[in-house]
Formats: sequence, structure tokens, C-alpha cells
Amino acid sequence: MKIGTHHGKFHADEVFAVAILRTIYPDAVIVRTRNKSILAKCDLVVDVGGGPYDHHTVHKTHRPNGIPYAAAGLIWRDFGDRFLTALGVEREEDRALVCNNIDDKLFQAIDAIDNGIELERDMRIKGISELVGSFNPTWNSQEDENRAFERALEFATQILMNYANHEISRIQATEIVKTAYAARKEPALLVLPTCCPWTETLLEIDPSGEVLYVAFPDKTGQYRLQVVPKGPGTFEARKPLPSEWAGKEGEELVSVCGVEDAVFCHPARFIAGAESLHGILQMAEEALAAEPSNP
Repeated sequence: MKIGTHHGKFHADEVFAVAILRTIYPDAVIVRTRNKSILAKCDLVVDVGGGPYDHHTVHKTHRPNGIPYAAAGLIWRDFGDRFLTALGVEREEDRALVCNNIDDKLFQAIDAIDNGIELERDMRIKGISELVGSFNPTWNSQEDENRAFERALEFATQILMNYANHEISRIQATEIVKTAYAARKEPALLVLPTCCPWTETLLEIDPSGEVLYVAFPDKTGQYRLQVVPKGPGTFEARKPLPSEWAGKEGEELVSVCGVEDAVFCHPARFIAGAESLHGILQMAEEALAAEPSNP
């Protein structure tokens, strides 16, 4: 397998495109050139050459929401399913969901930036694009350009793997969240048996906003009480934790909440902790009974 892309300054879109393909075809050779006769001998060519994975045309391919594709999104569109299969995601419906989520959270913004379009939500991805770009050798550097590309490729591959693993883990936690939701004794409190991704699933199954807090064990053996945001992508809570808890720890927090093993409450009032399940449920009860207050 030979994967062709352009030489010269590289950008996030073709680096991520190659990262996807290199994961599927780990023994692939990367050829960086603009020489058409060399590119013609490659099995796949991205971001150059005028083929199906080169977006540098007047008539660009657009997503249904109007965001044009660049090399990363085009390759993800056609190879994302195979990428996830290589990671061991067996169910077709799970792969489709992860593909859509990663395109929405990662590749749409990368593609928009490469096409010169600014999105309101692209600041985090703009940082990723700039970081990938920072691997380019400076004008007065003697570093080999292809070696720099390989270092950027390793970086992009790790980012892509992180996004994929988080999305896969969220899907694996879906049934845990749904089961706990159905078993609630207090409609405003979701109690999870383990620490797992819950926000997106809960917002999907609880659109009326019944659940205000989520209690769960953390990986240290303590328990946490976390607010439910009003919607995806916002920190604004359906109901913040009590204002008198804000920023308090240990005995100071115990004195105001009355829970003997209370540990802390974040100053922003979005999460609090206790040593035991009994303690965190007591804190939840106190928070639910408290009068709403401004963050």
C-alpha cells in the first residue's frame, strides 16, 4: 500500500487523513510529492492530485449541514468504518454512531479551518490544527521535512485514537446509564454503579430535564455528586450545588452540609465528593432540598 500526499508545508487535514489510513494499513508507505507520475503509482492519494480525496477544487463536496469536506473528513467518511473495525468495534450500528460523532466533534472543524471557514465551536480544534502545523520545520531549520511529517503523524494518530476510544467507551456505557435511569427512586437523582461517561446519553434520554444530579463512585474509591448541564456543550447546570458549599473542604464543608464524610465541593459548584455512597446520597438529598441559587 502506497499513500500519496503533497510535500511542502503540511496541515492537520492531510496529516489526520494519513493517520486514519496508516492505522488501517500499518505497513503502508507514505509518499510526499506533487509529481503526478509518482502519485499515479500510489494506491490512495489525499489532499493533492485532483482525485476524490483532494478538496482543492471549485466544486467542493459538502456535508448536509453545509460544511465542506477537506482531506481528513473525506477519508473519515469512506474509511472510518474500517478504522473502527480495526479497533475491534463489532456492531455496525455502533461504528456508524462513532463515525458520526467523531466527524461532528473533530473532523468538521478541522475541515472547516482548512477550507478557510470559521465555526463558532472550532476553537478547541483550531488549537489541534495549530499544534499539528507547529511540527513543520522552521525556515532556518535543517530538519528533514518528511521526518517532521512523521512526528506530526504520530501526534495526530494519538489524538484520533483518544477521540475514538472515548466515543467507543461512551457507547459501551449506554446501557449502564439507561438501566440506572429506569431504576431511579428519586426522579431528580441518577445513581450509577460505576464511573462511566453519562452526560450525552442522559441528555438524550432525559430531554425534559428531570435529573438534576448524578452520583457515582470515582476511581479512588470515593463518591462524587455532579450537576447535569442544561444541554450539550454547556457548563450551565440545571441546578447548581448549594452556594454555601462552594469551595469548601473537609470539616468546613461538613459544618455547612451536615454530612460527616463530605470531602469537597468545587468553587464552581458543579461537583462535590464524599467518602461513601451513603454520604454522597445525603449530599444529594441536601442539594435537592436547597433553594435554587445563582451560579
